[in-house]
Amino acid sequence: MGIASTEGPQLEGAVTVIGLGGLFIRTNKSQPFGTVLKLKLVDPVAAFEAEFTVRSVADNGMGVEITKISPENEQRLRALLMRLKA
Repeated sequence: MGIASTEGPQLEGAVTVIGLGGLFIRTNKSQPFGTVLKLKLVDPVAAFEAEFTVRSVADNGMGVEITKISPENEQRLRALLMRLKA
């Protein structure tokens, strides 16, 4: 799964961990702790957009928390998680 910015700092990366609370993005363009990002997760089967806040930064990427998501996008995220769980 890939991810890209829809607004703000330009970011592209690969999602390696995903859950209802947030995700880990492998990228060489990490943002500082506390940065708010509007991102779109791009997957062949499902896609969703949300606002994220950077909560941890590592050499290989960053952990981001979902801080704002519409009900429609939350349903898309839940459907994606169910598909991944199966």
